[in-house]
Amino acid sequence: MIRVDRSKVPPPAVLSEPFKSDGKTELERASEHMNGPDKDKTFEFSRYKSAEVKEALEKLFHGKCAYCESSYSSIQPVDVEHFRPKGKVEGDDVHPGYWWLAMEWTNLLPSCIDCNRRRNQRTPKADRLDLVKLTRDGDLNRAKQLATGKACAFPLADDGVRCALPPGTEPELIAEKALLLDPTRDNPEDHLVFVVSREHQISLVGAKMQSAAGGAFLPPADAAGEADAIRDAANKAEVSAKGAISIQVYGLNRLGLVQARTRVLRDLELLLEISIGLTELSLEIAERNKALTKKKKSVSAMAGRDLQVQIDFNAAIQRKILFYTNEVKTRFSEMIDPKAPYAAVSRAWVRAYLAD
Repeated sequence: MIRVDRSKVPPPAVLSEPFKSDGKTELERASEHMNGPDKDKTFEFSRYKSAEVKEALEKLFHGKCAYCESSYSSIQPVDVEHFRPKGKVEGDDVHPGYWWLAMEWTNLLPSCIDCNRRRNQRTPKADRLDLVKLTRDGDLNRAKQLATGKACAFPLADDGVRCALPPGTEPELIAEKALLLDPTRDNPEDHLVFVVSREHQISLVGAKMQSAAGGAFLPPADAAGEADAIRDAANKAEVSAKGAISIQVYGLNRLGLVQARTRVLRDLELLLEISIGLTELSLEIAERNKALTKKKKSVSAMAGRDLQVQIDFNAAIQRKILFYTNEVKTRFSEMIDPKAPYAAVSRAWVRAYLAD
């Protein structure tokens, strides 16, 4: 998950446009329904499903899931996800859901199916990230089936005040103290950390330590879906509760996602080895040409011409090496670009090993 500036894409006009049939906006229709005799019946929202909204979200998030950064465009249809659920709130039988935000641009995010829909997923089961590994057949060595996926979950901090009635202004929404990350409002790097290790190549994400010591924390698998238990464990470990709960609710350590991010890590490692090898080879050629140039000064003209052929050939090789070295650097830049899938883990790796 990476920070996204929502202001870069304007709100799609369709969200607030009146319907031609009655001249009312969808918010006006929903308000009448929720205050009318049929309020207990489901209201069918439609504006957020429009092609205009999907296109705007795809542009804003570069065709990636807002939560896990998987590229959904080539493998599955996007779910237009309501950060604050529109129909009901998990664990609160009284709350009607944030129906008045169903067509609100700032409440809409693109999500892959696995982050949005509740499904059983293979998920790490361990107290420490360094105990979890990928086996030869690609499975997690310590795992259990957990029901992850946001669905209608929207947990709050103990002292948060849930907004139960419209209009739900920004100060009121802030006062809720949501325990889920919204990459357009939060900076995920304040709450999540990818622990990258060249010796332990597996891409897990942990909740960030709130102390200066840094580090990360793997949310307890036994508490999946139990926001209170995860929050209490996070507070005890002095890590971000918002980060810990987001990891479990969105399923940010589900097996398929861990495998995909780990492939990115291994690609980065390969690129680094290639870069180091090319640099060493270039230095060797430079030293060889230096020696040949020096030798050329003390030999006959004919021998000097032969040496110059070698020098020119080595220089041509060196130029080709420089070309491929620059290609590797370009690839590193592409992998940390916001458009790239799993840019967050690539950035963490680059910070750890290419900071200089």
